[in-house]
Amino acid sequence: MRRPEEILQDHAIVPTIACIEVIEYIINKKTACSLKELQQALATRIQQEKPVNKTTFYRTIDLFEEKGIVHKIDDGTGTAKYAITKQELKDWHFHFHCLECGETFCLAEIIPKRLLEIGKNYQVKEANLVLRGICEKCNQTYIK
Repeated sequence: MRRPEEILQDHAIVPTIACIEVIEYIINKKTACSLKELQQALATRIQQEKPVNKTTFYRTIDLFEEKGIVHKIDDGTGTAKYAITKQELKDWHFHFHCLECGETFCLAEIIPKRLLEIGKNYQVKEANLVLRGICEKCNQTYIK
C-alpha cells in the first residue's frame, strides 16, 4: 500500500496532519471503521491542544469519499463505516459483516459487472453488497 502523502498528492489534496492521520488509520485498521471510532482514534493519535474540528473532520471524509480514496459501507448496523478503496477493488465488491465481533471488511473478489446489469433503461449507481455471518477469526472459536 502506498504512503498516505502519495495518495493525497495523487488526488490533489493538501497533505495536512489530519488528512494523513485519517488515511493512515484506515489503511492500518484492515477493517472498516465508523466516523465515531475514527474521531476517537484521531483525538488520541494527534494529541493536539484542541481536537480536529468536527466540521473539518466530516468535510475531510466527504472529500475522501468523493475522490474515491475511501468508500462508505452500510453494513446493516445503522452506522456507516468507511474503508480504504484499494485499486484492485475499485469495481463492485462484497463486504462481510461479522455478527459475532461486529467487524466489517472488504472481500477481495470482484463482482462481474454483468451480474449487476438489469436492463438498458437502468443505471446502477450504487449497491449495498454486504454478506452477514461469522468471520473466519470468530468461527475458529466455535471449532475449538
